[in-house]
Amino acid sequence: MKKEKHDELLLQKIFFDINKPLIRTEKFEDTIFKQDEKILKVNNLFVYFEDLEKKQDFNYNKENGTNIAQEYEKRIEEVYGKMYLDRIVEEEDYLFISYIQKIDGYKVFNNILNIKVFKDGKINIYFNNYEKSDVIGQKTNICSVDEAMYTFSKEIKKLVGDEEIYIRDIDLGYYLKEDNENISFYFLPYYRFYIKGNEYPFYVNAYNNTFEYETMIINTEEIF
Repeated sequence: MKKEKHDELLLQKIFFDINKPLIRTEKFEDTIFKQDEKILKVNNLFVYFEDLEKKQDFNYNKENGTNIAQEYEKRIEEVYGKMYLDRIVEEEDYLFISYIQKIDGYKVFNNILNIKVFKDGKINIYFNNYEKSDVIGQKTNICSVDEAMYTFSKEIKKLVGDEEIYIRDIDLGYYLKEDNENISFYFLPYYRFYIKGNEYPFYVNAYNNTFEYETMIINTEEIF
């Protein structure tokens, strides 16, 4: 696949009031836009947006939070193509809504739109996108979900010890583990595991049946 080159003008229309002035700055590889309490960061890896305004009398519930997420999803979908609802998780302080894109019917785990709607009305959004290229690898057999489950159950114990593990979801899709400065990227089939109490997924490579994981924690103090 190829990395999507973001159109900054289109992103501004998605996230800001185009009738109000914007402050634009650059920091290393990042382009940062600010308007009142809204902040947008754009780079070659991802798009990150925050609306830090606390809404007066904000009606926080699952339905309202999902409606807010759908508004952003529709705007982004108009520019980047069809997205599918992936997960809705109610956490203690926020509602987490995730969308994902598909290639030939399979999920692309890196093409994600993650939206958090907080109890006080604050919102943050993480978005990443790759484009399908014309280069397609040869078909190769993959391990079964039973084999992947066995590998996962054995390896996850090394991370969490004797804690009880509850698997919330398992699915199969394409995943890029490392994103370096390349022109094209080779995605592999992976099983994705979500467990209760952890926001981030774990993976099992469906070619060689190996357990892998990585976390992406965005620290806004470091970004801005």
